[in-house]
Amino acid sequence: MPDAFAPAAQPPAVDIAPLTGTYTREGVGITVSERDGTPHLVYEFVDGMKDFSPPLEMDLVPVSETVFAAAGAGPSFSEGWMPVVFSTLPDGNGCVYVGMRASPKTA
Repeated sequence: MPDAFAPAAQPPAVDIAPLTGTYTREGVGITVSERDGTPHLVYEFVDGMKDFSPPLEMDLVPVSETVFAAAGAGPSFSEGWMPVVFSTLPDGNGCVYVGMRASPKTA
């Protein structure tokens, strides 16, 4: 069995600025920002799903330039660390994968 996903004890320094913004897909809004020098993510249900859960807030720990480990999501997603992966769609637009679902960057 491979080790569970987790950031390194000494995470790499990463510029989060190009990844900050709003990412949306049906029923979900994800906001990536920086708070006090720490990458931060807010995952919230919107529109018809807005009452499913309060917004989930979690700090992001860099694993690489485009992969981060999120803690604090609680049992809604996973135990331990959850991967948050930033990528580019074929049309050139940025996206983020949370829980294996892609959300395109909208702002």
